[in-house]
Amino acid sequence: MFFATSALAAAISTQLSADTSCDATLMHGNIAQISATHATVDTSVLIDATPAEVWAILTDFEAMAGWSSGTLQGMTGNLEDGGQVTIIFIFGTTEDGQPNIMTIPHTLIYEEGSVIGWSDPFPEDIGGGHDNHLYRVEPCGDQTLFVQSDEVVGNPYAANFVAQLLPMYQAFNAELKAEVEGQS
Repeated sequence: MFFATSALAAAISTQLSADTSCDATLMHGNIAQISATHATVDTSVLIDATPAEVWAILTDFEAMAGWSSGTLQGMTGNLEDGGQVTIIFIFGTTEDGQPNIMTIPHTLIYEEGSVIGWSDPFPEDIGGGHDNHLYRVEPCGDQTLFVQSDEVVGNPYAANFVAQLLPMYQAFNAELKAEVEGQS
C-alpha cells in the first residue's frame, strides 16, 4: 500500500524542472491534483538516440531487469493493442529489505514504435478507481523525447500515488536514458 508523507504531499502541483520541448536538456517531472480522487504525474527525458533505438531498449522486456532498478521490470504476454499482458513491477521494499515485486495483469495500449501502456482498474483494497499509464517515444530533432505519464482516477489516494510514483518514474527514465545512450 502507498503512503504519503507531508513532504511528498507538498510536492503536488510543483513543476520540478524544464518543460518538455525538444530543446529541453533536463529531466522533467510534475504532478497535479485535479480533484480529491484524480491526480496525474508526467515525466520526460531527452535521449541522445533515435526513436527506434529508444523503442528497441524500452520493449526488450527480457533485458529490462538488467538496467531498470525499480518500477517496470518486464512484461510477458500478447504485445499488441488490446493484448493481455502481465507487468512485473518493483514497488519499494518489503519489511526485510527485499524488493517488493508485484505481477499485475493489464490490457495493453500499443502503437508499434511510439506508445505502450495500459488503463485498468485498481484493486478495491487500495481505493479502487483506475490508472492510465503510458510510455511514449517521440522524435525530437536528432534526439528522442521519452515521456512517461500516469493518471489515477476515482481513487481517494490518487494524490498519494502520484507523489510516490514521480521519483520512481524519473529514476526509470534516467536509467532508460543511460542504457540507450550507452548502447548508441
